Amino acid sequence: MALSKWVAVIGMLAFGTVSSIMSKVNFEVRGVNLNGKVVPFHKPWFCVLVMFVGMSGCLLLFVGSLVSPLLARPAKAKESRKYKKLMTDNPSLGGEENAYLQALIDNTEPSEEQEPEGGSRGCTWGSCLGMLMIAIPSAFDLVATVLMSIGLLYVTVSIYQMMRGAELVFAAIFSVLFLGKKLYKLHYVGIACAVVGISMVGIASILSPEQNDTGTKAQQVIGISLIVLSQAIQAGQICFEEHFMKSLDFMKPTLVVGLEGLYGTLLQCLLVLPVAQILPGDDVGGKLENTKDSLHMIFDTKDHIILITLVFTAFIMLFYNVLGMQVTGHLGALFRAILETTRTLLAWLVGLGMYYGNVTLYGEPLGESWNDYSYLQAAGFVILVSGTLIYGMGDEKAREDASGAESENIVIAAGSTEAIDIGGIPATEPIATSFTPTSARRNAYYDFSTAAASVGSIPTGSLLARSLANSRQGSFVRNG
Repeated sequence: MALSKWVAVIGMLAFGTVSSIMSKVNFEVRGVNLNGKVVPFHKPWFCVLVMFVGMSGCLLLFVGSLVSPLLARPAKAKESRKYKKLMTDNPSLGGEENAYLQALIDNTEPSEEQEPEGGSRGCTWGSCLGMLMIAIPSAFDLVATVLMSIGLLYVTVSIYQMMRGAELVFAAIFSVLFLGKKLYKLHYVGIACAVVGISMVGIASILSPEQNDTGTKAQQVIGISLIVLSQAIQAGQICFEEHFMKSLDFMKPTLVVGLEGLYGTLLQCLLVLPVAQILPGDDVGGKLENTKDSLHMIFDTKDHIILITLVFTAFIMLFYNVLGMQVTGHLGALFRAILETTRTLLAWLVGLGMYYGNVTLYGEPLGESWNDYSYLQAAGFVILVSGTLIYGMGDEKAREDASGAESENIVIAAGSTEAIDIGGIPATEPIATSFTPTSARRNAYYDFSTAAASVGSIPTGSLLARSLANSRQGSFVRNG
């Protein structure tokens, strides 16, 4: 158990760091377009499709968790019969031996009353409708991911990762406006630090010299703005899940992630890419993004480098999802949040190492250089992380107050005949529950799995957070 736990930690850091680098490399690899020109694969909309395909791979793992107990059942039944025969053929066995054999029988004999290994409560109308509702947060994911993908075209990987800390600010605001959450002084201090840190990182990006893999100053401003806007959308997604999807917390994390991937793939193929094919833009044929040209570049380029990098990215996302859920199940969301911060730092260090290690693609350096404004970026990152940790301290305060209020109301209720709310807290008072607003999404490529660039824990109200919590004893996390 300990070995698998730390293997998951190391694997999550490794796959997460590689995915951050690959998210930029995918835009830099080149292929031959429909006009016969060799151009970079600047196809953010298609790369979003790859992300959702990678997410949907979790459905295979979920199906495997359902099928594997069924396949093992005949072998278990055979073992049970063997132990029963041993007890029958040896009536002189002592009490300890019989007790041991009976324990073996109980362990191998399938129980009809057991909950299905997949973790569901049966496909009732309500649960099926709930699974269909996952299409709504998938649509949130889709819009946010497209915006982030376009923004990534114009900024470095480290800036992209760090700017995603803006989600904390928006999720805190939305949790107050729409969910009636209560923020403490520590929350406000954390938010203020996050705003200062994000601002410093953004200013450092704009003032830094242009690099080969970034856009012009104006394009960088647009890219940063799109990334920040995407975080507002993801914060809205968290609020939606907490308010409308509490009944789905019984679902396995692999099922939640897989369904979002499946719905996202369908939305991309049936709606988004066809619309991008119609809207005007700078791609081949004057389109916003020409899907026919994307497929041509992927399959008709002689070295198939684009196909290789995209398939590689999809598998990285799948492995990162699995390892991330294992880490959260074993060590908790806060530990995973710390790993996410470490991953952001590692991605920056790897980028610097690639640049100064003369790692090139088509004769141009990969990674990013260190300049005078990198000190400002580093300081902003430290302040952003500090703000997140301070915000987490506010969450701890909220949990303590909520626990104390509940205990007090239980004591009062024990000596009173007056009816109180089920939660033990009067409905007219705001409940001081914690809400750590960092994305609880799914993948490494666009980092929907948990804390984004910096931080906090998985939002306590999000669907994935609740399913992960309920899966601590479930087959998926248990077998990790």
